[in-house]
Amino acid sequence: MKGTPRETPRHAPTPRGIRGALRKAAAALPAVFAAAVAAVAALVALPTSAAAAPAASGPTVYIAGDSTAQTYTSSYAPQTGWGQVLDRYFSDAVTVSNHAIGGRSSRTFVEEGRLQAILDVIQPGDYLLVQFGHNDASASIPERYTSPEDYKEYLRNDYIGGALARGATPVIVTPVSRRDYDTATGKFNVSFAAYVQKAVEVAQEEGVPLIDLSASSRAYLDSIGPEAAKDVFLWTDPGEYPNRPDGTQDNTHFQTYGALQMARLVARELAGEGLPLSAQVLGTTADVYDLGPSSGPVASSYTQVTAATTYTAARGFGLVGATPIERDRGSAMNALQRDFVALFNSQYEFRADLPNGVYDVRVNVGDATGSARTNLTFENAVSGRLAPASGTAAVQTFSGITVSDGQLNVLISGETGHLNALEILPAS
Repeated sequence: MKGTPRETPRHAPTPRGIRGALRKAAAALPAVFAAAVAAVAALVALPTSAAAAPAASGPTVYIAGDSTAQTYTSSYAPQTGWGQVLDRYFSDAVTVSNHAIGGRSSRTFVEEGRLQAILDVIQPGDYLLVQFGHNDASASIPERYTSPEDYKEYLRNDYIGGALARGATPVIVTPVSRRDYDTATGKFNVSFAAYVQKAVEVAQEEGVPLIDLSASSRAYLDSIGPEAAKDVFLWTDPGEYPNRPDGTQDNTHFQTYGALQMARLVARELAGEGLPLSAQVLGTTADVYDLGPSSGPVASSYTQVTAATTYTAARGFGLVGATPIERDRGSAMNALQRDFVALFNSQYEFRADLPNGVYDVRVNVGDATGSARTNLTFENAVSGRLAPASGTAAVQTFSGITVSDGQLNVLISGETGHLNALEILPAS
């Protein structure tokens, strides 16, 4: 075994049969029985909560993790962790308490008392999302390194056991992907594969929810390709940000757009878990649209819109007005950019039903075999023009778009009226 072997846990592992009973009790008992759950925890030598957090209108989602999920101050801009923006995909009834911190492994997060700080306040009905692996795998840094086998047991005994003993629901999140790909194929490699496997195993063995962010982030990155992934990860140009005069080329951490995409993937999987929390996930996790013919590729986790996808109230999104043409130009561009709808020297509209609020809308426009000239107007207030050269695509984010009537309206016009992809991202 490389690195420092795991020392004896601060508390004895809970017998699996008792843990299973606790899990069933936690799922069935309402908050008024928190004292009973704590009493059972004491009988199996698990620490009880030292201080209770005040009751909220809904559950609190606690996050234990590393720098990829961490909350950053503006001095780090545009660096953003997915845990920092996860609340944008939940209803106002949910509180997100992000305890993720850089440089910690599953072991050091426990040894430093950071997990205990969560366990001291977590309540029945709350959730604990756990994502580690990046620092656990640092074999060259013994103070962080935790073997895959020990990582699995920390997840089992400390995080899962600790949450269940308090009537909360632990959710294991596999390590998010890095910008690490096969240069021959452009396909992304599995980051920290041994840790991904151990996370999957322990979630299955303990019967707790698993968010396979490793798989979903990798599928998403495969769809957009290594070059477009620079906009997801922390790649900035020299002088683009005052705090980064020389620019940044970071293939692990995210800028705000990338953090929102990862948070969207986490929330999207949570919505399908059948948990009480699932009902609190906003439908905006699906408001990323890939436009083109039905025979064209659809970027992973995106919603397809063809020329025939007309808006209806039941569907909640679609096109209105004159029917555009649709084309797929083949594999010269990524899945978002290779296909499109277009309407020459006329106009059509895209509509999407949304909760009232402020949004950023990111648009892809381009054509692998010709030029594109597209004008866009959002909510009759924000407008712009994208005119990439022939054989290229342009990407632009339109910020601060206010929806006040429950629907986003986008008017598309111009000489060609191309629209390849449209992503609606909650701004706050």
